Amino acid sequence: MLMLLAALACTGPDYHRLDFWLGEWDVASPAGQREGHNLITAEQDGCVIRERWTDKDGGTGESIFWFDQEAKRWKQVWVTSGGTWKEKLEQPSTEGVVFRGARDHTTLSKLPDGRVRQLIEANEGPARWEGLYTRRAPACKNREFDFWLGDWDVAIHARPKPDAPYAEARGQNHVTLTHAGCVIEEHFSAGGPGSPWAGHSVSAAVGDGWRQTWVDDSGGFLAFKGGMRDGRMVLVGEPQPDKLMRMVYQDIARDSLKWTWERSEDQGKTWTPMMIIDYRRRR
Repeated sequence: MLMLLAALACTGPDYHRLDFWLGEWDVASPAGQREGHNLITAEQDGCVIRERWTDKDGGTGESIFWFDQEAKRWKQVWVTSGGTWKEKLEQPSTEGVVFRGARDHTTLSKLPDGRVRQLIEANEGPARWEGLYTRRAPACKNREFDFWLGDWDVAIHARPKPDAPYAEARGQNHVTLTHAGCVIEEHFSAGGPGSPWAGHSVSAAVGDGWRQTWVDDSGGFLAFKGGMRDGRMVLVGEPQPDKLMRMVYQDIARDSLKWTWERSEDQGKTWTPMMIIDYRRRR
């Protein structure tokens, strides 16, 4: 199984052909009329490209792109909130990246000014749609939490009480920037310790600090606030009758960091680690 996974790793230049399209975009017609908004993200360690489209009238659609290693081509499945769907296959081209389906074909081209042009043309007849993509600038200027963005392998060390030994497990975390750069979303999953578990958080800059809300598959709901202190991101949870809990992001480097879950029983005078998670950025 390990040899099979290694053979199927999504690496190499073929997996980067759509990198120019990744990001959050405002889309307009060539005449400058607003057409919609599109969010393009790399998922599953770069094995999947996901498109989330919202048009000017509120209609939505999603695409999943994946690279067929045997055919050496990307494939696309597109579905919309109106129930329509398409399947397309990448075609050899010197005019950008081209996908052809049973009814139409799409050409994605990177323009010299950094924008992207998407042209959809019917295979038969004159019908066509053209959109010009302009990368959306972050609307929110506080970038203190950007160190956390990316795909991570995590090593978890957790204990149920301060004098107990740590148990260990492995997991993954996918952290993305959304909503015009104003929201950081976390999708966490782990194989233990104990049973597998998963959770999701959203973080946003509020005033001169940060707020984070966490929910998980055990019914947990936690809310935090805090900010950067001496090179560490410290977020303290809502007070509980007998203790305080906090998260600390520390030892922050480009491809690694340490996250600790700490408990205080003396109103924050001293803190005891209960969980330590070591992050390593995925390649």
